Amino acid sequence: MILRVLTVLFLGAAIGAAISDVVSRSGMASLGEVWFAIHSGSLNLSQAITQRYLSPEIWDPYAIWVLGQPATVFFGLLALLCFLGAWLRARKA
Repeated sequence: MILRVLTVLFLGAAIGAAISDVVSRSGMASLGEVWFAIHSGSLNLSQAITQRYLSPEIWDPYAIWVLGQPATVFFGLLALLCFLGAWLRARKA
């Protein structure tokens, strides 16, 4: 059930990001740009927490790479993974 809800949420986010890309006509916005536009404080907080309590090496090569990916593709892939997980669980039952 939770995977179905996540699928719908991530699919909605992907569609919203795609519509925003079309309306703005400035190309595909990265995940970091979208996050910064929505709530820059939480982006800065997640960087500080990751670097201080986990490891600075996690933020610099990996998190920066993820934040540089197009938001539409990122949310679309998350929706696909959740959909496949829900489908496999339903198939098992």
